[in-house]
Amino acid sequence: MAPWLLSHHYIKELCLLIAAVISYIFGLMTNFFIIGVSAIDRLKGRPLTPADLLITAIATSRIIFQLVTLFDIYWKTFIAEYSPAVYTAIYWFGSSSVFSNIWFSVLQSVFYSLKISNFHNDFFLYLKKTISQRVLGLSVAFVLLSTFYPSAEFVAEFMMIIPKNSTQVDGNFRLVPFMFYILFLLMNILPFLFYAVSCFALLGSLFHHMYRMRRENNVSGHLDAYIKTVKFTIVSFWCFALYVICNIFGKYFLGFLGCFLVANCFLVLHSMYLIYMTARLRGRLLKILHGLTKYLAPNKGSLSKSGLEVQTVSH
Repeated sequence: MAPWLLSHHYIKELCLLIAAVISYIFGLMTNFFIIGVSAIDRLKGRPLTPADLLITAIATSRIIFQLVTLFDIYWKTFIAEYSPAVYTAIYWFGSSSVFSNIWFSVLQSVFYSLKISNFHNDFFLYLKKTISQRVLGLSVAFVLLSTFYPSAEFVAEFMMIIPKNSTQVDGNFRLVPFMFYILFLLMNILPFLFYAVSCFALLGSLFHHMYRMRRENNVSGHLDAYIKTVKFTIVSFWCFALYVICNIFGKYFLGFLGCFLVANCFLVLHSMYLIYMTARLRGRLLKILHGLTKYLAPNKGSLSKSGLEVQTVSH
């Protein structure tokens, strides 16, 4: 390979690494902020709503994924021996956190769709009441569901290592990789379908209500809230869809570093948008920024004043 091609390749990899590090730092700061605010509110005795629990669960799954990825990179870079036990643990926690993030996002989308939509049939009202009361239980169930795929894959690989005497059993085990690939697709496609149905149902309800408001000349300040909800739903859907696509095909086309960068960018964007759209998180962030500006403003004032005094003395 020509030297200029090698240098171009190294520059490309370096740019990807810098971008991945920046997105990683932003992701840690954003998700730790969400978890920290929820933890402080809980310690102060303030109850967390189901929506707050879902946002905290999403941030927790993303933090686990980022920490596992960091440990994986450190181990591959600085540790020579990569034991099967460490590889299994990294893969298990990483895969479980990815699927947990996907299912938590689906649960949040369904929860918001049931909470905001204006459908009045009995099944919808029953579903709305049931999910609102059992958010914590459903979250635990989705965590267990997320651990099913890596656990089953680990058991299957362990069974394939055991010596086999029957050629029929050996032939059956040849189908295992294909079966797990189908299971992997289902673990990504089924949540996407649930997410899409809930988003389209919510958008349909919002657009129908906005159309009725405009037709009846009842346009008020509530219209801005509907528009913000529509924007939030569309942005969340695209972030989720692109994240699922990257989870399925990213490692084949982008490589490990590129896949991590693209997927992490979508997660960071969605986490920042959650902070912006959640009044509790947005208010706490504004307080922190206001405190920082108050802390830095007097220093700037004293510096400018001392600068004027120096100029006066010099004259």
